[in-house]
Parts: sequence; structure tokens; C-alpha cells
Amino acid sequence: MLTDRSPGRRAALIIASHDGRVSDATILVQITDTHLGPPGELPYGVDTPAQLARVLADVAAMDPAPAAVLLTGDLSDTGCVASYQLLRSLLEDHLAPSGVPVLAVVGNHDHRGTFRQAYLGDAVGDDAAPHHFVHDLDAVRIVMCDSYAAGRVTGELGSEQLAWLDTVLSETDGSGRPVVVALHHPSVPRGVPKADDYLLEDRDAFGEVIARHEVAAVLAGHSHVPASARFAGTLHATAPSAAFAMDPFSFRGSRRNPEAIGYSICTVRDGGVVVNPHLLVP
Repeated sequence: MLTDRSPGRRAALIIASHDGRVSDATILVQITDTHLGPPGELPYGVDTPAQLARVLADVAAMDPAPAAVLLTGDLSDTGCVASYQLLRSLLEDHLAPSGVPVLAVVGNHDHRGTFRQAYLGDAVGDDAAPHHFVHDLDAVRIVMCDSYAAGRVTGELGSEQLAWLDTVLSETDGSGRPVVVALHHPSVPRGVPKADDYLLEDRDAFGEVIARHEVAAVLAGHSHVPASARFAGTLHATAPSAAFAMDPFSFRGSRRNPEAIGYSICTVRDGGVVVNPHLLVP
């Protein structure tokens, strides 16, 4: 299943802990910043389709398999139709046999309207309407937010989406059911001195919503650097890019490293989330 059209369910995994206890755990995979171009094009001189194919092959070989795969934006490098068609093809080749749900939202490099038509299959590609949704697994609620802001490198959720988020998070308060919120733009700088990390513009308001509810983790992309921090009383983690890493000590746009790619393995257990950035060795 490659879109969010049919929620579906997958059973929680049973994992033995080091002390012999057995507890329910749900494994999620986060893939971000794939930066696909049309077939034959190499964004920044990098064969991003080959990079993503390598990541997807690694995910497909996971045992136990993930309960869901989260795609957190910058799926395309320029937002063209062919890049989203290529994304669907790669996902179908590698993940369709397992039936794992693939949940996708857009980032600043994307074009939301084109994504709606070429990836989701909408008849009309509305670039103005946010694409956010809830996907419920047996043991975990996943909330996918849309931080795309047309024409801007920074992100924004906006008051309407924040109100929606407040509502869907309130539905699980007190249930003991873990909730994971995922979006493209981070709310926390990557952790080294930079004048501008191109963060979520309304991160303060976003943090106020998160802090009011029981959220196990906030997962983001955008920075091409895996980093974690405490945010609004919970874990905030960014994943490595599936296309190339950015040197966090360089100015933005320089020192891309196509040999450092990967994804995050997120294990939801005992009400919390353990995030393991998984880098693929050349």
C-alpha cells in the first residue's frame, strides 16, 4: 500500500528485551529528503534514484519488517511530475510485496499540487490545501503534518492545521496509546552554530500544541543531519537523508556527501520511542 488512502492495520511486533521480558513494540521507518528528479537527471550530480533504491532495498530486507514507512518531505528535488512517478515506481518495486503502508507528506522542494496528482492520484492538484492525515496502527497513532509553504525554504503549519492537530492529539490523551507526529521541517536547530537553520516558522505555537498532549516523539527531516533534542516535553529527532548528507559545520549548499545516506528506525515501546539513525556503509 503506497498511499494513505486505506488506513489498514499491521500487528504490533513482539520483541524480547535484554532481561528476558517480552513487550509489545511497533517498528516504524522514516525516510526523508530523497530529492528525486526525472529519470536520467542527477540533482547536485547525485544519482538520487539509485540512492533511494539502495535505501528501500535495505528496508525491504528488515526482519522484523516495519509496521509503516514514513516519507517526510523533499521527495522531489523540483516538484516535477516525472519525479513523483519515479518515486511511486521505486516504492512499488521494493515495498509493495510486503504490503507495508507508506505515508507521505511534502517538503519545501516539493510541489504539493503536483504531488497530489502524480503521486496520490488526485484528479485536481490543489497546491493550496495542506495534505495532513492520521494513520492508526494497532498500537500506535501516526499523525502526518504538512509544513510546506509555497516559495519558502522555511516551513509553516498555520492556525487551521494546528487546530486540527490539537483535536486529533486530544483523542488519544489518557489512553496510553503512543502518538508519533511527523513532518518535514524541524523545530530544533541541528545542534551546531548556524545563523539560520530554515526551521518551522510557527514552531512556538506547534510546541504549545505538542506540550498539551501525550506525544511520544516528533520526527522531522529537512536538515540532512540526524539530530535529537528535547522539544515541548518530548523527543524531537531528525533523520538522515536518503540522497546525501550535509556537513552541519558548512554553509548551506556546500559539502554534500552522497556516501552518507540512510534512514531512521523508530521503535515505539513502553510509551516512548527509540530512534536509531541507520547509515548505509558504501
